[in-house]
Amino acid sequence: MLRSRQSAIPLYTQIAATLRAEMEAGAWAVGAKLPAIEVLADKFDVAPLTIRQALTTLENEGLVRCRQGIGTIVLKEGLEQRWLRLPTDWDSLVKMVDGLEARMTLIEASNRVPALRSEDGVSAGAYKFLKRVHYRADRPFCVIELFLATEIYLRAPKQFRNQVVVPILNRMDGISIKKVTQQVSIDVANAATADLIAAPLGSPLAKVRRTISDTSGVVIYVADVLYKSNVVQLDMDISP
Repeated sequence: MLRSRQSAIPLYTQIAATLRAEMEAGAWAVGAKLPAIEVLADKFDVAPLTIRQALTTLENEGLVRCRQGIGTIVLKEGLEQRWLRLPTDWDSLVKMVDGLEARMTLIEASNRVPALRSEDGVSAGAYKFLKRVHYRADRPFCVIELFLATEIYLRAPKQFRNQVVVPILNRMDGISIKKVTQQVSIDVANAATADLIAAPLGSPLAKVRRTISDTSGVVIYVADVLYKSNVVQLDMDISP
């Protein structure tokens, strides 16, 4: 089964994604052995080294265990890994991010302002730019670059530097949130992002852009969040 060799995503990452999807579909139960490396190499029409790289990716994710002389054992179903349900309302967003660990990589006062669409609202004028990595169980799973209105940042700079921003905004007196938007798209990991979240270069990411506006229509928060795609799931009820 030949994978796309023209893709920007490495072959071993594509194969890991395919094997992960097959686990999610129930192709192998927990405790079962995956086919031998040589068999998988024939199936995907790649070198055995590429299969080993794919299996190492799955092992690092905790899905399998590779043991010489024994083979590759399935440790958990792929669906177990998709613990992050993307929120579809404000309360679930606050609940999702509250308690996560944020580690700062960059904070700066910047002349930059976020690119806003007319429907987003009015610019706050001055913003503080923050970049951080979010962790769960000491494992990085997303990179977030955000602009926070400077006037709001200065109300609690220590908190904003060390904690997740959304729960602080939710609790802060004097802020009335009126509009929150969220857009979901697909991206790939560049070298910098791959290094920050321990993801393969070129691996798929779920990209989420969030904006928060107050009752005056001023955009107080804009964030681009890049999630490891294998931890994310989006559930929507679209019943008529």
